Amino acid sequence: MRDPPERYRAASERKVNADSPVSGGELRLFAEWEAPADGPANMRRDQALLEEAAAGAPPALRLYRWSRPTLTLGHGQAAGEATDPEALATFGVPWVRRPTGGRALLHLPDELTYAFAAPRGWATGVRAAYLRVMGSIWRGLSRFVSLDPPPAGALPPDTASPRLPCHAVATGHEITARGRKLVAGAQRWRRGAFLQHGSIPWTVDRALTNALAGLPADSPVDAVGLSELPARGPRDAPPSVEAVAAALDAAFRRDAAHRVLV
Repeated sequence: MRDPPERYRAASERKVNADSPVSGGELRLFAEWEAPADGPANMRRDQALLEEAAAGAPPALRLYRWSRPTLTLGHGQAAGEATDPEALATFGVPWVRRPTGGRALLHLPDELTYAFAAPRGWATGVRAAYLRVMGSIWRGLSRFVSLDPPPAGALPPDTASPRLPCHAVATGHEITARGRKLVAGAQRWRRGAFLQHGSIPWTVDRALTNALAGLPADSPVDAVGLSELPARGPRDAPPSVEAVAAALDAAFRRDAAHRVLV
């Protein structure tokens, strides 16, 4: 396995000083996509980011992958309402609970998952945090594919059936392409700090998503992956994980620097 590029490795190994203020566009990057992990390990690391942010640590962006297909459930979901245990066993897909809320989400090994945590004062509330995080992701991904306008509206209440997975429900704060969900996110707040978690898929396994939820195979899964979208640029190929990670890192750093200047 190759080592991460030097600039990512240095950022990911920076020690956390929980007493240091957020300044000068400071962002801790944890570049872990070349070392895929299982569900429990990935969720423990995300939980740790939230605990650090609640203690005052600077904002952190973690980019990572999964060692096998894994279903994550929101921290408040009842497994019996959101999954089909027999299907999980049949397909050999483990499930794990996220620190964040939201609906069941199937993670595939070819996706790039993001977790962003920030301390008190980074955003004024849930909506502001969603729009700011999604704005950075939108700017990073728009280098590679054409996207619908970034999220900007109100967050509608989620009244859909708990059985429906994340990719089947519009939330009002997702990034879409051609009217289909590309990137979603779910949050958890603690002492004014928050964690937002979501996936950036290259492919979407619609049949497996429905099966794990106990839904008919032809139930609508209105989501799309990066490899299904026309590439923006001279090469007609999906972007690499490394290129997307670099673009996200740059977009989040620009956002942090802009916040200090305005």
